[in-house]
Amino acid sequence: MRAIRPVEAETPTRDQSAEVRALCTSVLGSLRRRDQRHKGELYVHGLLNTPGRKTMRNLAATTGRRSAEQSLHHFISCSTWDWSPLRAELTAGLERLLAPRAWVVRPLVIPKTGRHSVGVGRRFVPQLGQVVNSQHGYGLWLASGAGAAPVNWRLSLSGDWLDDTELRRRAAIPEDSADPRTAEALAVDMVLETAGWGASALPVVADAREEGVLPLVEAFSRARLPFLIRVGAGTGLLAPSLSAGRSRAVAGSAGGLAELARSQRRPVQWHDPAWPGHTRTSLVGLLPVRLPGGPPGPSALTLVGVWDPDRREVAELWLTGMSGAGRGALLGLGRLIGRADADFRGTSLSVGALDFEGRSYHGWHRHATLVSLAHASRLLGGGLHLGGGQVTSAPLQGGRRVRGRGRCAPVAAAGRAGVPVPGPDAASHGPAAG
Repeated sequence: MRAIRPVEAETPTRDQSAEVRALCTSVLGSLRRRDQRHKGELYVHGLLNTPGRKTMRNLAATTGRRSAEQSLHHFISCSTWDWSPLRAELTAGLERLLAPRAWVVRPLVIPKTGRHSVGVGRRFVPQLGQVVNSQHGYGLWLASGAGAAPVNWRLSLSGDWLDDTELRRRAAIPEDSADPRTAEALAVDMVLETAGWGASALPVVADAREEGVLPLVEAFSRARLPFLIRVGAGTGLLAPSLSAGRSRAVAGSAGGLAELARSQRRPVQWHDPAWPGHTRTSLVGLLPVRLPGGPPGPSALTLVGVWDPDRREVAELWLTGMSGAGRGALLGLGRLIGRADADFRGTSLSVGALDFEGRSYHGWHRHATLVSLAHASRLLGGGLHLGGGQVTSAPLQGGRRVRGRGRCAPVAAAGRAGVPVPGPDAASHGPAAG
């Protein structure tokens, strides 16, 4: 049986240093004031060149100015600039330079020893199997087989933070953050905001084994966004009966129904992002399904089962609304989660993704925005990683700017960030005060 081979990755053939500089200039050019643009340059320069922790003190040391620490702190935590236009500009630039094939929704957990950093709280972290005092957020990554970069962020706020007037005041949490948001709602809001910038409607890839599947499917379907969502074996589904003369659907778990697709499995070769140049083979089967409680009639979803060739049990289960996509394209899309994880560990950690010390909501978002720009600069300037999961390319469009964030009240500096999740092999900075 002939294996289904995915499309090969594009190999960069030109010097990208000028394009990287142009991208930074374009993104920081979204800041209205000259002094803000200058401080943005200093901050990104510090993220790229400061060894170790990206504390305000260490970042300021790269400028050679005594007053830089207070100036940079005010620029991040207490200024009035809106981060959304910078993220929109970065998205448009990366669509052109990175040629992304999917939007990957990736969780981020930052352990803390203290309780003062915005959004910090005790949460059970499935990837660690324990309760951790931490901040919890989500990033939206533009990903291709060659590389991945974050462009948008959400920070999870529990009811403890939103219901406490004093906590809200100290962290300058905006008034429109009135209710606790579920993980699914945060992810959907982030994706829809990015789509609203005029970005290309690429497939949304997410791991929802610990989240609600139905809200994600419903939201992405309403927005007409293609999606591929990893689900747990216990996810309830309905599949058409394969028995002759029967029209009633078969109800069962995703793991159980995947057995119906066993006879439809085909081998697909793919490149492992964790091991550049290493080719692996998986068996992929497809089964039309729908969610319980969904509209009756023809199945609108496809259950994708992925098996290791030497094991009987299904290794991965995915749901997609892209009924016309082939096995190789779907498996390639799923592998882009690994591409984002690899670039988080290899690039984001080194430019301070976990090192924000401030306590303000606005400060966290501004730091995350400039980390995204530093990540893109290092990723593109250092050459793209070849050999990730491959998918069929999609047409690209430009982005547009948006506006609209609130002001930030002055706050004191806070603790350091810690360990990324998921990924047991991710680099660990250790928990810090918060």
